[in-house]
Amino acid sequence: MNTSTSASVREAQQAFLGLLAQPLVTPATNRVLHRHVLRHQRQITEHARRAGYRIQRVGRAVRLIRIPITGTVTAPPRPADAPGRRLLSLVCCLAACCEEISGTVTLQRLSDMVRDLTSAPGVTVTGYDPEQKPQRRLLRDAAALLARWGVLRRRTSDEKMLYDWTEDGAGPGAGYEVDRDALLLLTSPDVLAAAVQPQDTDAEQIAATRTVRQLRALLETPAVMYADLDEQDADALRKARGLRTADLAQMTGGTVEARAEGLVLVLPDDPDLSPTVADWPRARAADWVALLMADLAGRHGTRTASGTVVLTDRQVDEVVEDLIGWRGEYMSKDQKTVPGTVRADAETILTELGLLHVSPDQSWTLSPAAGRYRDPDITLIDPSETTR
Repeated sequence: MNTSTSASVREAQQAFLGLLAQPLVTPATNRVLHRHVLRHQRQITEHARRAGYRIQRVGRAVRLIRIPITGTVTAPPRPADAPGRRLLSLVCCLAACCEEISGTVTLQRLSDMVRDLTSAPGVTVTGYDPEQKPQRRLLRDAAALLARWGVLRRRTSDEKMLYDWTEDGAGPGAGYEVDRDALLLLTSPDVLAAAVQPQDTDAEQIAATRTVRQLRALLETPAVMYADLDEQDADALRKARGLRTADLAQMTGGTVEARAEGLVLVLPDDPDLSPTVADWPRARAADWVALLMADLAGRHGTRTASGTVVLTDRQVDEVVEDLIGWRGEYMSKDQKTVPGTVRADAETILTELGLLHVSPDQSWTLSPAAGRYRDPDITLIDPSETTR
């Protein structure tokens, strides 16, 4: 393989990963990714097909569609900042209203349309009242989500105008243009039907989709643990480990790290590209606190036969106390002064990464994948302080 060919292969792999992270792309939302997706559309379509996904293009908009298999869609842990149900319901209402728009539209006009839609007979969505400031803020956020997905394109840049509408209900708010190609992909009836009306599954279908489900799990989740699978799926994945490693190397350029407890896909680092997975750890107090909490908890907890590490509520508090005593001077103001902040920061981040499960009794269960972050090398601001 010559240099130009290998560069083209890497670009196609990065474009496929980019679509996994940003499934709906237009020139307005990500010009570089959009260009690479169109350039390598044939190869990306093949990668998607192997994982049971579908690439659909309408005009200049492209979407990777995650088709449910055996009634489910494999997904990573829910991000801490993921939009709530009320916000998502307003996004859906706003998208429905965009179907009636041709040309440009103001946020105030969209607000009126959403109010009328949610108050119509037979509509089961809770009514939207634009006279209430919290509701206007939610609609502003819903419009921002549609803009991030490429359905709306902001045509005005006056932030004060948006602020006045949001806070006081005055003025037009903001001007938008509807990208009808992106809107059609977002609201595609066949995609929505597959999501809300999954097909019935049987043992034969479960067996027939095993390869696709293995690929999806490795692509979409932080790690695939044998203990989380049923006996047949776990045994099949152990036997097919080499095949899945080859598949994923071709599709993503990554490598599959095999541990006794399971498998994890490790993607190549590329400083010139935005991360396609969680950008962690970053240079901020909450991140390195979570990193060190995972390390200390992994050492002080009880390891189970499946590779998980369990700590009681009291043990977690003891780990927090140890960390504060060891590195408290480097923590943020809230971490130093507000009780519970260190633990809350660690739980939020580690749970979002899929490395931690917090039980109702506040005990911790660390995933075996947390062992990959053992003995972190933390560079301290004060050069006289030794690193661990």
